[in-house]
Amino acid sequence: APAKLFVTNNNSFIDSPFCPMQQSIPLTPLSLFLTFLKAGGLTLGDGYATIHPVRRALVEKYGWTDEESFTNDLATVQAMPGIFNINLATYLGKQLLGWKGSLAALAGMVLPPFVLLLLFATFYNNLREWAFFRSFLMGARPAIIALLVLSCIQVGKKSGVTLSTVWIPVLAAILIGLLGVSPTYIILGLAALGVLYGVIVLSKE
Repeated sequence: APAKLFVTNNNSFIDSPFCPMQQSIPLTPLSLFLTFLKAGGLTLGDGYATIHPVRRALVEKYGWTDEESFTNDLATVQAMPGIFNINLATYLGKQLLGWKGSLAALAGMVLPPFVLLLLFATFYNNLREWAFFRSFLMGARPAIIALLVLSCIQVGKKSGVTLSTVWIPVLAAILIGLLGVSPTYIILGLAALGVLYGVIVLSKE
């Protein structure tokens, strides 16, 4: 199959077989702002629900990064303290276009929630009595869960998870969900184990 064009940080195009890009849109602060405005800022649910639309836009649709880089960046963002979707936009924007990219991606991510928050704060007392609004929130919950599950499956496929290592994310989910262990500690602990495995086991091969 012919190689696809891939947009680098300096806004040039190179041949890459790893980037199934469908649209050749130049990477600029404006295009990055609009991407996060659509892919991240308008996504219902918590910050983790933005993973799938952001990954789909950056990796599959525009080819501004590849799957491996996105997965590595996602792991880095997860280890950061603070609000996940804000960290995600800031970090990915920085990786793509420097500080201008950070500002553009962050603005696109937070503008819709900020506007909606103002509207809800003003009209929520009236909206919560509206049957249609309550039905909308109830219907949105399963869709949000589906987005989270889909993101986990897609990232897991690209992270090299196999039948022999699937116990690691399962154990991590149990520690976080049932025992309340911070995801930061889980990531740091697994990273340390990965380093030890590389030093002790792989160095002998």
